[in-house]
Amino acid sequence: MVTALQLHISYVVMRMDEPAVIRLQIENRYIEFILEMHRNNKKITNLNELPVSVKMKKVKGTSEFESTLSNQQMFLGDWIKHFFSFSVNLEIDFHVGNTEFDIQAVRNTLPKLQLISLFCSKDEPNENDILNTQNFLRAFLSDAQNLELNSVPLQKNFFLQHIGMINLKELQLYYQNNLNFVDVAAWNVESCFITTMDDQVSLRDLNRFFKLWTKGSNPKLKEFFVHWNTEIVPDWNVLLKGLKGIVKYALEEEILYIIRNNRGISAEIKVEHYDGDKASVVFFLSD
Repeated sequence: MVTALQLHISYVVMRMDEPAVIRLQIENRYIEFILEMHRNNKKITNLNELPVSVKMKKVKGTSEFESTLSNQQMFLGDWIKHFFSFSVNLEIDFHVGNTEFDIQAVRNTLPKLQLISLFCSKDEPNENDILNTQNFLRAFLSDAQNLELNSVPLQKNFFLQHIGMINLKELQLYYQNNLNFVDVAAWNVESCFITTMDDQVSLRDLNRFFKLWTKGSNPKLKEFFVHWNTEIVPDWNVLLKGLKGIVKYALEEEILYIIRNNRGISAEIKVEHYDGDKASVVFFLSD
């Protein structure tokens, strides 16, 4: 149907959930295909099963249209291959704890992905959730260009051993526990965006992170952003201590600082406390 209409698909997203959902983004609208499977203790064990039903939902603005399609006698894996052939911009969303796919079978079915997104809404993930999450990342990380993690349960050493060993264009982290900014200095990432809690931010560790950059670490890093909520104005002197930079300007709520690394590359650090309860540190190359 999509091919016959010659629609331009901006990107394709598969949500590994119960049910499985595949979204096709088409300019200012999208089409979702919802693939209902047989329930087996809330698990999908493999992709060689026929969907019980295939629902299609078209959404444009506030307008929605839903219909039910035949499963075309296509297995779940066939549906995935079919839709993922429509675009080179491919994404996969993994919701921790909602379902258990045969991860390796999904990896073998999908081509190279642009974005991997993992999300966990469980207050207390169990050991099985942690294991499934890490198995998923091990299977998909090597081919990923962009990675997004949102409250995802991981063992402490997993970041350093696995995420730090791959080349990423963009890494987005939301409310990840036990994040060590000194470890981040060893990662091969071009852009890193972190949103976290106040108790997870150490200005001394951030200071160490920037000092390591001036000595040559993170050679690929182009931009780095940290955001957190705090009513207390951070002591930016702790962050900027010993960086041997130049203050470009200093306002009541904002300071812009210029530093240079041992390869002669300049970068700007903007620190800001705004709206009474938000703080951010932004790093970007200025050359």
